[in-house]
Amino acid sequence: MSEQTPASRLWQVPDRDLAAIGVAREERLRIAYAEMLKFVAESEQRGLGKSLGFKDTVAFLTDTLRISTREAKQRIEHATATMPSSSLTGVPQPPPQAATGEALTAGEINAEHVQAITTTMQACPAGIPVEQREADERILVELARQAGPEAVRKASRRLRAIWEQDTAPPEDKDREQVNPLRRLDIRHRQDGSIRFSGELDAETAEMLDGLLGPLAKPHKNPETGEHDTRSPAERAGDALAEIIALAARCDELATQGGERAVMIVSITLAELENRARHAFLDIPGISSVDGLRRLACESKVVPAIFGNNAAPLYVGDASRFATPAQRRYLTARDRGCAFPGCTRGPKWTTPHHVVAWSTDKRTNADNLVLLCARHHRVIHHTPWEVRMNGHLPEFIPPPWISKERKPMRNLAHTPPPRYQQAA
Repeated sequence: MSEQTPASRLWQVPDRDLAAIGVAREERLRIAYAEMLKFVAESEQRGLGKSLGFKDTVAFLTDTLRISTREAKQRIEHATATMPSSSLTGVPQPPPQAATGEALTAGEINAEHVQAITTTMQACPAGIPVEQREADERILVELARQAGPEAVRKASRRLRAIWEQDTAPPEDKDREQVNPLRRLDIRHRQDGSIRFSGELDAETAEMLDGLLGPLAKPHKNPETGEHDTRSPAERAGDALAEIIALAARCDELATQGGERAVMIVSITLAELENRARHAFLDIPGISSVDGLRRLACESKVVPAIFGNNAAPLYVGDASRFATPAQRRYLTARDRGCAFPGCTRGPKWTTPHHVVAWSTDKRTNADNLVLLCARHHRVIHHTPWEVRMNGHLPEFIPPPWISKERKPMRNLAHTPPPRYQQAA
């Protein structure tokens, strides 16, 4: 069935066709929003609101379209930034954010993407050259084509920091390097507890994130199996308490990237010879071989084969686990989760075998890719595929996202070219 399938018949559509219909209709919504912005741009350009007796374009839009004042102002802002306007001669004039407008008109990004990019570009310092401003906008647009608005906002924060660095006086840059901004205000309570606030420079903040990350994850109650009921703030507080306790012991301070838990998969020789798949599934929470493979990517696997009466016939090495050196290389290459649009940093990722380790027993850097937990599941349990193109991973989307299934690479971790050269 086609995109024109009426809602009353959607229940008859196969799953993959239904997904394709959803993608196509979202594209239509985006194109329709671009058409609306063209109308708004022309209305603002010719002063349509005033000519029809309204105070301004905002009043005209809110009354005529029955939208809020906030929405009307946002549409005018988006239209002014992204849509061409006509001069007195009728020749269209390019907008400040031409690349954003082109992507929206093509149905490749949505209104939230436009808002994130527009807000960022409006904050661009006057000292940034026009050609660099346009190049930076294109970076955000390219990211928006493969990621959600939150990823664009995160990249925008990085971009603003680079702008500040580019435009800061040399003496300010030197001062920041010598005396990084670190401040901690502590208020002691009568009961001995404290309340504190403060700020850290980027380098120290990154180290703190690396320590908090693994310690602040939610955990199930091992006795009851109940999910963690702590709020994110409470988990972070407990994690900080652990860090302080570890620091007090100093030599026992935890290190990022330490060895993960060991998972031992046991199977008798008879079962192994008969390829009894169920023997691999006797693990809590694992109901399929695919689930086992995903868990194995995150764990250290030691194959153990037993004969009759539990006689050990073979206990192998955990050769499938990435070495610390490989992990460092993957961090430098992928800079975090390599899935298109994902902004998760290296500390949130696990090395995944592009070609299953069980197939060719190959654990080398050109067969590994960093994936966060969410996208690890996506690769194992959905039609998304990952492959290596030379030394770099690329991802192939399902046909309902891209009929051509054009390979994609993650752009979320890529800084502007000038920043790469400086680094």
